Amino acid sequence: MLRALVVLALAAVAVSLIAAACGPMAAPRTAIRTFNVCEGRYTSDLRGVPYAAARVDSCKVALEPFDMGAWVEAPLNSHKAKGLNTVVLGCANLTPSAAGCEYGGLLGHSVTLTMNFDMAKYPDTAVVQKAVLAVRIRENASHFAEAVQLRGRQMISDTFQSLGANVTQPGTLPGWVTFDITEFAARAINERRNSVSFELSLPCGRSELELTTVSVLENQPKIIVEYK
Repeated sequence: MLRALVVLALAAVAVSLIAAACGPMAAPRTAIRTFNVCEGRYTSDLRGVPYAAARVDSCKVALEPFDMGAWVEAPLNSHKAKGLNTVVLGCANLTPSAAGCEYGGLLGHSVTLTMNFDMAKYPDTAVVQKAVLAVRIRENASHFAEAVQLRGRQMISDTFQSLGANVTQPGTLPGWVTFDITEFAARAINERRNSVSFELSLPCGRSELELTTVSVLENQPKIIVEYK
C-alpha cells in the first residue's frame, strides 16, 4: 500500500513538471532597461566631459562601454589585453632610423583601443540632435587630434568605416577629446544595435612625441547622445 502511494506521488510530480514544460512561457518580470524618452529636457551625469550642446531643449545622456580592450600588434605575439587603466596608442620601441612601422629587429609594437557599446539603451524613438565619442588623453593633444584614426561598425558582420571627421581638443591636459559620430549613432539607435564596435589608433611614428596615453578603466571612454 505504501509503495503504491509513493508511486502515485512520483507520477503526480512527473505530470506536473511535464505540464509546466509544455505550457506557455511566463513573461519576464523586468523589461530591458533603457534610458528615458525625452519629455522635456534633462542631462545625465556626463562624468566631467565638456560637452557643447546643440540645443537647450533636449536630453543629454552618457553611455559607457560594456567591453574594452587593447589589441597589441607585435611581430611574433599579437594579442588582446584587457583590464588596463591606460593604453599608449601608436608604435613604441621602434628603432630610431626606421620609417613608419618598417623596422629591422623584433622590438616594437603598436596598440589599438577597442570599445563596444550597447546603443539599444537609448529609446528607439529618439531624434538624435548630436552624438560624440569622448576619450581622455594625457599628452600630445595636437598630434593626437590631427593623426588619430577612429573606425566603427554597427555589428560584427559589417566592415569598419572611418568616423570622427570633426575632433575637438581639450583646453588642458589631461583632458577629453571628442569625436562627432552623430549620423553613425543615430543609425545604431534606430536599428537597436546592442554591440556597436569602435577602434581607436594612431599611425606609427618615429619619436615619443607621436605617442599618446589614453585612459581606459581610469576614466572610461563614453558616448554622449543628445536627443529629443
